[in-house]
Amino acid sequence: MVYWTSALERLDSPEILQSPATRRQAVAAVLRSRIVAGVIPPGALLRETALAQDLNVSATPVREALGTLASEGLVEVETHRLKRATPIDPDVTRDLIRVQAELWRLGYAWGMPRIGAAEIRTLKRAIARYSAALASGEYMAAIMAGLDFHTIFIKASESRELLRSTLDRRGLIARFIFLHGITTLRESGLREHEAILQAFLAGDQDGVLACLDRMAARLIALCDAEAMAGGDLDQLQKD
Repeated sequence: MVYWTSALERLDSPEILQSPATRRQAVAAVLRSRIVAGVIPPGALLRETALAQDLNVSATPVREALGTLASEGLVEVETHRLKRATPIDPDVTRDLIRVQAELWRLGYAWGMPRIGAAEIRTLKRAIARYSAALASGEYMAAIMAGLDFHTIFIKASESRELLRSTLDRRGLIARFIFLHGITTLRESGLREHEAILQAFLAGDQDGVLACLDRMAARLIALCDAEAMAGGDLDQLQKD
């Protein structure tokens, strides 16, 4: 379910280069990975020619990939068609998390009645991945395991629109957590995911949603704290 690749991947595979559509998707995956992990910092200019040379492709798939990432909110297109990795603004991020939290809540409400044995096994595997990633200090892997966990419930809702609306913003949420919310990935974060599964298995849907609300509240509180401290998350990260 992870939908981006290693930030260090190069596009020299013959299979990738055979198809323009596949090539565009592969370029988008690499650039997405680099933006989410901060390898391309928030606010950095994205020059198509330089990116094409770095990835060993023509400018066309890079241009198309940047369009895809713009639709996901990871790239901003400015005046004169300048493109940059979207800066992280605390007010915008707070709004993002509040909206996504409501969508996730709806996805859980619709999805929980449709969760079966196969989904439960997948949920348990996601928690195991989260735990292993924490133990090894692989925080991006822990973030992805957590997001995959939530997506299992949302996917079970069988609402394509709801799934699309949440998947499209996974990159923004993952980037914020990785660059500014690592503290949410500690054992307490793992315990919240475990508590969601335990509440679900006990038939306590209200308890599931309460855990989800607590997780969203922690991220919103982080945005509020950064805004009160003077606002620019990217500058605070550099400091």
